[in-house]
Amino acid sequence: MNYASVIRVLALLMLILAGCAASAALLAWALGETPQIISFGATALGISVFASSVLLLAPKPRRRARPSDALAVTLMWWFLSPAAAAMPFVFGVANNSVSVALFEAASCLTTTGHSILDFPDGAWPVSLLYWRGLLHLLGTYAAVIMAAGVFAAINLGGPGVHRTVLFTVPDASYFDAMPRIYTGVGIMLGITISFILILLLMAGVPPVRALADAVSVISTGLVLPDAETFLPVNPVAGMIMAFGLAIGALGLAVWLPLRIGAVKTAITDPETVVFILLMVIFAAAVIPVGISLQDALGWSLSSLSTSGIPLSAAAREQQIPLTIAVLPALIGGSALSAAGGIKIARFIVLGQRAGQEFRQLGYRRSILSFRFRDRELDERSVIGVWVYFIVYAGAVFSVITAFAFFEVPFEDSIRLSIGALTSSGGLIGQATDNLGPAGQILLSIAMVLGRVEILTVLPALSLSFWRG
Repeated sequence: MNYASVIRVLALLMLILAGCAASAALLAWALGETPQIISFGATALGISVFASSVLLLAPKPRRRARPSDALAVTLMWWFLSPAAAAMPFVFGVANNSVSVALFEAASCLTTTGHSILDFPDGAWPVSLLYWRGLLHLLGTYAAVIMAAGVFAAINLGGPGVHRTVLFTVPDASYFDAMPRIYTGVGIMLGITISFILILLLMAGVPPVRALADAVSVISTGLVLPDAETFLPVNPVAGMIMAFGLAIGALGLAVWLPLRIGAVKTAITDPETVVFILLMVIFAAAVIPVGISLQDALGWSLSSLSTSGIPLSAAAREQQIPLTIAVLPALIGGSALSAAGGIKIARFIVLGQRAGQEFRQLGYRRSILSFRFRDRELDERSVIGVWVYFIVYAGAVFSVITAFAFFEVPFEDSIRLSIGALTSSGGLIGQATDNLGPAGQILLSIAMVLGRVEILTVLPALSLSFWRG
């Protein structure tokens, strides 16, 4: 393990978080929110002093960094950043607990978005709402970079699942390849959010709500604490948000083709095609419970994107069977997006492999191959996907079992575990009402595990990973 590179990169990432806290402190100062000025100021100062000290004291790397070093940075950042980002939810809020603050920070960073923090009459300080939005943006940015850079380098899920034109393994240090990724992702993220924001403003949505909705749909999260109860301001705004959700759920699968004007490539991408197909299938599944086709499509889109944003009143108020409610979230969006879930790409790989088996039934010695995004996949790819499925199922079962010790009802346990592991704030809903501090911390850990796709944590449990 190249500890010097890992520590220095982690410190730089924490300085970015400190800069975000400083901007929130300035906003609180401009609005006269004194408790938030102190809390954000203390957060920015504390993180800055600690991270700067680490940068000054850490030796310069003597050897090049490898993908395993990037994985170490990723895991440490995702588990440490919620603790650092939670401080404004503790010190800037009266009578608040540490476990609630950790939940809020983890929920925002993982773009789950569900909130359990209460204010009298729902009067949230504006600077804290701004902080929620910043954490959603940071979490989206980190999630996409992690998929396109780190997961692509270590072949998580098999070759081709996380591959993009933004990343190639460098001859020198691994981190030399990152500027191309974080610059490209940052530009695409900024352009997309700005585009959706402008459309929402043109549709008559108030500026603050428009900004929150634009960030929510692209991050597939819930920026406003009570966003699960909001409906689009008008039908046009609803259509714009649905369009934004589709882009957010597909991520780089459509961002990369669209940046060069290849609209046809974006539409015909395997994940785009399967996403639309699944959206129609799940919409058809809920029509029998009394939901119209239009409302059913909105619910299906929101669920597959793992956002939980209600696009219609009927779909929000209707009782959808639990089995159907959790399936879209378990599948999720693109492997190169901020959406949670197992990811569509893995289902495509297994589906193609199953089709290959059926074609070989007639002649067992026939030689067939299957491809994903113009890359030929082998048995190793399929084995990697199967291992991921097994680990994911084991994680869901483990979290459900853990909630049993907190006397959480079985259906609520299913909603909480799948909602947390798939970053689906809409699934969690009211199931958090009876959770104590231990349950809130468990849910926070589950959200982070789901964001790092669970399988990446296994190498970190081995001492050899840290000694290498």
